[in-house]
Amino acid sequence: MIRPAVASDAPILSELLSQLGYPCSPSEIPARLDAFASSPRATALVATNGYGEVVGLITSHIVSSIHDNEPVAWLTTLVVLEDARGAGIGSSLVEHIEKWASQNGARRLSVTSGIQREATHAFYEKRDYALTGLRFSKRLDNETARD
Repeated sequence: MIRPAVASDAPILSELLSQLGYPCSPSEIPARLDAFASSPRATALVATNGYGEVVGLITSHIVSSIHDNEPVAWLTTLVVLEDARGAGIGSSLVEHIEKWASQNGARRLSVTSGIQREATHAFYEKRDYALTGLRFSKRLDNETARD
């Protein structure tokens, strides 16, 4: 089942984000979810297993663009618990976010992925995502850039 992420998911969302390489405290999650909830063009969804336990997370934003007439959707987070990977959870989350983006006016969904994440690149290519460019990133707070 796929449902909106809620504040009570904070401990498992913290674990998921840590597995993705973005550690954070569970106490930080509610404010982050509130930021998503305040934007009608952003969503944070979780996948649950048959026991109702959260096993995956996906987030997306839709933005207006000067270089296109239609808004563009960005898949900004996708992670499945390590011990639940390979069961189609990530694919289900991506399919769900593709439908959400389309229903909200986006005609394109883009995603960036760290250059070292070769298995992730293959995952997206298998789902008809094309490599169309590179992403450059600069931290503005003098911390080390993450992927």
